[in-house]
Amino acid sequence: MKKKFTFEEGMEALEKLVNRMESGNLPLEESFQAYRDGVEMYKSLRAMLDEGDAKIKEITLAGDKDITGEVTEE
Repeated sequence: MKKKFTFEEGMEALEKLVNRMESGNLPLEESFQAYRDGVEMYKSLRAMLDEGDAKIKEITLAGDKDITGEVTEE
């Protein structure tokens, strides 16, 4: 089971991972694992952003409807 984290925590962890990789001090196998971990972290963060985008669109569309559910025109 994957650990849950906030977007900010994920970004911080990804930054640290990238810094470790960029240092050039990781053995080759650890570099491969760090890269795999980074890709997985990126996918998780991207999914969080996509979810947030969908929520914003939903809220925006809801704001364009009047009490009856009809879309209002401005």
